[in-house]
Parts: sequence; C-alpha cells; structure tokens
Amino acid sequence: MDTSSLGKAFHVLEVLANADGEMPLVAIVNELGYHKPTVHRLLQELVKLGYVSRIEKGKYQITPKLRRLSLGRLDDFLTEVADRFLRELHDQTGETVNLGVLRGTHVRYLRTLESRHPFRRVVESTSTDQFYSTALGRVLTSRLNDDEWNELIERTKLIARTPHTVIDPIELRTIHQQVHAQNYAIERDQNDIGITCVGAPVFENEELVAAISISLPTARANLGSQQELVDAVCRTAQQISSQLTNRGKGSTDQSSSP
Repeated sequence: MDTSSLGKAFHVLEVLANADGEMPLVAIVNELGYHKPTVHRLLQELVKLGYVSRIEKGKYQITPKLRRLSLGRLDDFLTEVADRFLRELHDQTGETVNLGVLRGTHVRYLRTLESRHPFRRVVESTSTDQFYSTALGRVLTSRLNDDEWNELIERTKLIARTPHTVIDPIELRTIHQQVHAQNYAIERDQNDIGITCVGAPVFENEELVAAISISLPTARANLGSQQELVDAVCRTAQQISSQLTNRGKGSTDQSSSP
C-alpha cells in the first residue's frame, strides 16, 4: 500500500466514493487502518480543496466537484449548463454577463457575453481578476469560515486596483459576510473606475461552485433600477443552480447504473 500523503489521500477518497452517502470518521479509520489523526488531517485538506464535505457530528462525504472531476468536465459542465441562462440574462439586460469560478486567490472567467453598448468593460474568457475587488470573487468567497478566510488572506497580495478598492482584511471580511447574508454582491469602482458589477452565487445541491455577474458603467446602473438588476442576476443564478443540481443527479444515477 502506498504510504505517501498523496497515496493516503486517494485511499480516503476511494473509501468515501464507495460509501453509500456520508461516513463517520471512525468508520473511515477502521476501513483504512491508518491512525486517526492522519485520516483527520487528510480529510481537512480534502475539505479545503472542495472534494469532501464535512457533515455534522464528524461525518464526511464526497462532493459533486469530485464526481465532475472524475468525468473530466469540471469547467465545461458549468459552462454548458449555464450558457442558455446567461444568454437570456444578456438579452434581457443588454449588459456584459460573466460566469466565473474561484481558482486559488483569483476569479477565472469561464464565459463572458459582452454588452452591445460601446461603453463597456471588456473581459476575455479565461482571464482572471483578484477575488477581493470583484462581485464574482466576493460571492465565491462569501461562505468561507474564519479559518478558510484567514488562510486565503495569507496567500493573497492585497493591492488596490483603484483609489476605492478595499484592501483592509477586517473590512473585507465584513463585506463578504454581508454578501453571504444577502446572497448577492454589488461592487462599484473597486476593480475599475466607473464600473459597477452585480454578482450572485451558483450552487450544485448545497455546494457553491460558481458565480455569475453583470458588469456595466456606473452611470447606467444609476439611471436604471439597481434592484431590478439584482433580481435578474439572482433569478438567473437560481435557474442555473437548479439545472446543475438536476443534471448532476442524472449523471450520478447514470454513472452508478450497471
């Protein structure tokens, strides 16, 4: 048996993948024969990476992220499912629409539909932005616990993109907690002067897997109804989440069929 940390982590994943739902820590330890502190440490690392989720009372289970990765379509799956709804939001608002995921300390754009207006923020698909200065990033990191947040901040070089960019860790933590409470983010002049973004989370089951946003000049945001933009973005995010969950269940059922 491979006794390296990487090998042991894969053994933990194999045990959880073969379990019928959640599995207690003691059962994982008994199955593998490793020391309990070793298994607990490996589980914590896998939880941080998003491949395992911790259920109450010390039980664990694999996440949809691991299932999608095993099928080789982590980002493609998100883009494929979201595309129709992103286009509908783009047609409805006429503004730039983005789909993004968190990669390390950055937001990676998977899909961008540019505004038809001549004055707009142009973002290339596969480009990146810092998480703390964007609506997408604030949504994607809004559900981190204190330990996860502190670890992320330690790995991030906080640089002001504009004179308005918030880079104080305490103030940023407060902003992200507010985003969690209201389930959407509004960012104005933080990443680019004169640009406002509205973002909302995308879930598969209860796991936050992506975020969507609208980007538009602040002048146009002030002319229209901000709440209408928020409602439109949140509604689209909910539609994508529902579709992801349904498609994910279908894929899981098919993959487990004989």
